[in-house]
Amino acid sequence: MHLNVVSICTALALCCLLPLDVYASPPLPQEKPLPGLGSSRFIEGVDVPAIKPATLPEELLAGPDDGGRKGSAGESSTPATCDIPGATFEQLAPMEGDQADEDCGITVPVNLSGLRGEDAEVTFPMKATLSCGFATSLTAWVIEDVLPIAQAQFGKPVSEFLTGPGYQCRRRNNLPDGKLSEHALGKAIDIAAFRLSDGTEISVEKDWARNTQSGSFLSAIHKAACKRFTTVLGPDADPNHKSHFHLDIGCHGKSCNYIICQ
Repeated sequence: MHLNVVSICTALALCCLLPLDVYASPPLPQEKPLPGLGSSRFIEGVDVPAIKPATLPEELLAGPDDGGRKGSAGESSTPATCDIPGATFEQLAPMEGDQADEDCGITVPVNLSGLRGEDAEVTFPMKATLSCGFATSLTAWVIEDVLPIAQAQFGKPVSEFLTGPGYQCRRRNNLPDGKLSEHALGKAIDIAAFRLSDGTEISVEKDWARNTQSGSFLSAIHKAACKRFTTVLGPDADPNHKSHFHLDIGCHGKSCNYIICQ
């Protein structure tokens, strides 16, 4: 009995002399980053977009006004006079939100009714109410990109843009709460179709992704728009945009340098 006790004590003493790491739990494997998820479909309202290509030049990100409501950073108390070469428009009084949503509004709003290119004039049958800054970006895209591309594709100019109204005081996706839509600041427009000077209509819903002149035209102007706007959404983005292009100059991310092009 005495020997057994001595043996047990000796064994315990030897155990105490062994390195501690012999008894420590093995280290847990480090977490590996998740594999790339690819380009997920954009849903209006998501804060961080899935795509971050090269950023836009600062002069394209910032128009003559920020397009927002009164009190936005960088605005003066007196609205500026809007000057957009090549555009036909009426400057409106500053617009504020209503009782339903006071966050809406445009400091320097315009009613855009037409554009004049070098050899063509474009009309907006539904006048678009936009911020001066966004209307400036839209005008540059139409005159410098859309009209030349149409001339190259069809040998004739675009004469009409079939659009939505531009300004709409609402939240994203028409939800009762959540982030404010860029439409509510006059920084966005939806374009459903283009009409050529001979009356031919090019529909985003019907002609997108088709192996035709109309399909090539839509693809080319969509690509060009991604160099001028921070958000360009079409039928490839999600079902909500299967019938139109959505263009806006909203801020994405903390630096406002994200570009969503789908």
